[in-house]
Amino acid sequence: MVPGPGLTNALTGMGMAYAESTPMLVFGGQNNLSQLEREGGHFHELANSVNVAASVCGYATRVAAPADIPAAIREAMRAMRRGRPRPAYIEVPLDVQNGKSEVSAWAPEQYARSGGDPASIGRAAAALASAQRPFIFAGGGVESAEATQELARLAEQLGAPVVTSMFGRGAISDRHPLALGDGWGRLDLYDELLAQSDLALVVGSRIDVVSDVNLGARFPQRMLQIDIDPLVVGQRRPVEVGIVGDAKSVLAALSQQLSAAPARKCWFDVAQFKQHKRTRLIERAGPVVEVIDQLRANMPDDTIFVDDLTLVGYWAPLLLDTYLPRTHIHPGTYGTLGYSLPAAIGAKLACPSQPVVSISGDGGFLFTLQELATARAQNLDLIALVFNDNAFGAIRKFQDRVFSGRHIGSELVNPDFVKLGAAFGANSVRVEAKDIGAAVRKAHASGGLWLIEVPFAPGGSAEMVPWMP
Repeated sequence: MVPGPGLTNALTGMGMAYAESTPMLVFGGQNNLSQLEREGGHFHELANSVNVAASVCGYATRVAAPADIPAAIREAMRAMRRGRPRPAYIEVPLDVQNGKSEVSAWAPEQYARSGGDPASIGRAAAALASAQRPFIFAGGGVESAEATQELARLAEQLGAPVVTSMFGRGAISDRHPLALGDGWGRLDLYDELLAQSDLALVVGSRIDVVSDVNLGARFPQRMLQIDIDPLVVGQRRPVEVGIVGDAKSVLAALSQQLSAAPARKCWFDVAQFKQHKRTRLIERAGPVVEVIDQLRANMPDDTIFVDDLTLVGYWAPLLLDTYLPRTHIHPGTYGTLGYSLPAAIGAKLACPSQPVVSISGDGGFLFTLQELATARAQNLDLIALVFNDNAFGAIRKFQDRVFSGRHIGSELVNPDFVKLGAAFGANSVRVEAKDIGAAVRKAHASGGLWLIEVPFAPGGSAEMVPWMP
């Protein structure tokens, strides 16, 4: 990227990756070394640029000579792979870019992550064996560690129901008999589970406010926690046993220590819970339920759904069954409007054999709609859904509640999205919400880039927005 605005333009994406524990290696340009930190008014000047980048990175450095570049890349990879994944930034001034140096190719490294302290694993296994009604709270760290099989195996041994955080969707398939689905945010869906459980095992989750507004305060008194980041362990609540280590290794070790005991029957009625949960969600989410049901029924199991901060996107983690890891992506604790389309493009480039569906509202889509040009240039098979209510709908509902219907900056004057999509070369259609299943099925079968606008402005109170108090 270019100096100055190149870095500031990238900061939002880097901040999102930092918040969601995602490795991202970023190279930044910079003016010549002799011009730096002198307030000389140079073209694209940004003072203290490395510190600016460091605020959203796990590692940030500037190289002062071409010979320094291999070592900087090595340290960046170590930072991203050995501990909690986070972005890394390497800044290369223009004179360094134009320089030359003899360097040797460095041998590849295997970036092993901690397997956890054996004594702590032993204490955790004993605690799990003593619990009568344990449950597991699984976060995105399970997927990052590729520990989904180990998670399911341990849950089956313990007879422990599994709740996933909003960022751990797919850590266990929603078809698994022990899967309870997504965490509850501000909803009280899991009161019965929390009241009955006598121990919680938290794996790869910081217990974020989006997944649980109470930040684990209502979890049972006995709590075990596994995380690659030592700062996360015990951060929300004191823990009986904390294990700093890779989720895959630690879960496998726990499973091995508990293997002598017969597998237990689940103590919680998962089927009844799911039925009750769905009834409650229908009451709250109303017509959003049918939309999400249609999307799930008409797209393959391995479809990657990427949502934005829009009404359907808010409810998708709770309502959209997820069967495979990393197939539901949510903008999360950074809460970035306009996230869905560029993130969906990235998902399609990374996983070209899987269908990808972007879920945006009209307001969020307007932030990054120009990325349709990128999708078209890359000839991507991609479905972009735009739910149009001619407003920042969630903000408008919030204003209805707080300001008694006085709306400030929440109304939108939108373009014709169908004509706009066609101008970018996308197959563009407008369909009613009741026909969305047929529309995505056709788009998937036909291939190519699709923009599907859905006029969608359901009535109801602010209760329809799940994060709203």
